[in-house]
Amino acid sequence: MSHYLREQAVRAIREGNAVFVVGAGVSLLASGSAPAASWLGLIQSGVERCADLDPSLKKWRLDSLKILKAKDASSKVGVAQEVKDHLEKAPGDQYADWLAETVGALPIANRGILDALSVPRTPILTTNYDDLLERASGKNTVTWDRLAEMQHEIRMPGSSIIHLHGFWRRKESVIFGYRDYSNILKDQASQAILRALLSFKTLIFVGFGQGLSDPNFSGLTGWLTSTLSDTGVAPITLVRDEEYKKEATKYRQIGINAVPYGPEYGDLESFLYGMKTESQGPLAQESGVTFSWEYLSPTLKRFHRRIQQEFSPDFILSISGPGDYAPAYCLAHVNEEVPVLPAVTFPRVMKDGGRRDSFRAVAVRDGWIHCQSTKWDIFLPNLVRDFPDGAHALIFDEEATGENAQLILADVLTGFGYDVKKAALVIAPECETYVDFYDQVVAGKFAFPW
Repeated sequence: MSHYLREQAVRAIREGNAVFVVGAGVSLLASGSAPAASWLGLIQSGVERCADLDPSLKKWRLDSLKILKAKDASSKVGVAQEVKDHLEKAPGDQYADWLAETVGALPIANRGILDALSVPRTPILTTNYDDLLERASGKNTVTWDRLAEMQHEIRMPGSSIIHLHGFWRRKESVIFGYRDYSNILKDQASQAILRALLSFKTLIFVGFGQGLSDPNFSGLTGWLTSTLSDTGVAPITLVRDEEYKKEATKYRQIGINAVPYGPEYGDLESFLYGMKTESQGPLAQESGVTFSWEYLSPTLKRFHRRIQQEFSPDFILSISGPGDYAPAYCLAHVNEEVPVLPAVTFPRVMKDGGRRDSFRAVAVRDGWIHCQSTKWDIFLPNLVRDFPDGAHALIFDEEATGENAQLILADVLTGFGYDVKKAALVIAPECETYVDFYDQVVAGKFAFPW
């Protein structure tokens, strides 16, 4: 992966110079792979609906389903046009009903990917017809044929999602068949806005899993080479590792930089959250920050996934008390058996140190390791010595706020020959230099539900 291109994208987001262009892959991830979330799945649904409404279309149905299995994207667009024509000819408002019952009824099964795209000062443009982004963010909907509203959102982003290919509630705005694609390309006002936007903003394409074969993607990028050749602002598309290996050269030929986000589609969420976190400064609120279970549940799942991809710990050393919640709750969301060893801690300054002294006697008797940080007496279970040389050891606490406990523990584990990384859900700004994995930087007070 090009670290420069990734940093370029992060910098554009931080400076308010980025635009997310969202494809069907995001809706698939958010909806739990609902068939109608993909463009191809939606066409297949339309074919079945047409044949159900009109039994004389039995042969057409079989022929259409064969075409949808082929590689030719233009033929698939042709089938989409036929679906629209048949539904509009049927008695009643069948086209609108079908849109409402498919893309209009997608569930939110994974909110995390939608939240990852919610970044201040960053407009969201989408080729999707659904309202998943609106439902997750509370934003309004703007379609490509509402020029003034598009202009307002681009100038002052944050209130709306711009639907480049229409929205299911406004069937006349939906770009589905080849005649629709032709019409939108002829709409000079919307095209002029997009070209102006592309000339000074960094576009980040997200969720175009079919890449160069996706007609929604190619419809947006076919003119990039000629339009943007002299601007110096090249769009970025986020792709799986496999697609990057196969298609990176072709992307460059049309003026787009491809950046791989990981081997699996599910890795996209973690990649986006990583960029989002790096693009934002520390959270600093006078009244403090309160993290809810609703926020923490997907966060911990995503957080552990990123750690597993980049480090894959052989064991986790947690800090006793509230600090145990983070790794325990994190691992409850995944099907992985990673041993968690709690380090028992007591404040170094205690009004009544009897309980600490009693535990120290037991710990010393059983060969536990005793060390001290600025604020804590720390006892490590004796089996922490017994992992193989080079084992991946992850120190995982709920917070790192400037106290040196993680650094002390890292020195101990490194002394045993382990490869050591440090993780915390929330860190203070001064801890960014030594904590390897974190979710939020908070300058000030914060609270967890536990």
